[in-house]
Amino acid sequence: MAVRAELYCYFCGHGLGEVIVPTKARKPSVEQLRAAYSQPGREAPAWSAADQPLCPRCGGQLFLERFEHEVVRNADRRALRRAS
Repeated sequence: MAVRAELYCYFCGHGLGEVIVPTKARKPSVEQLRAAYSQPGREAPAWSAADQPLCPRCGGQLFLERFEHEVVRNADRRALRRAS
């Protein structure tokens, strides 16, 4: 199973775009979000020493919004494995 998630800034409202994270958990872990947002061509958050994602625009704290489970078809699983 996979989770579709997006990070948003508390202060400026900037969204970093949706990512699909392969996981069986209810929501993605920090390590899974780091891997998903580190893909080339994707805007990535800055990460604090305490593993808190920070907004690349204003430096504010990001929060996880709109995370939901999603069924991923077999053809999409290969792409998810390469991304993780």
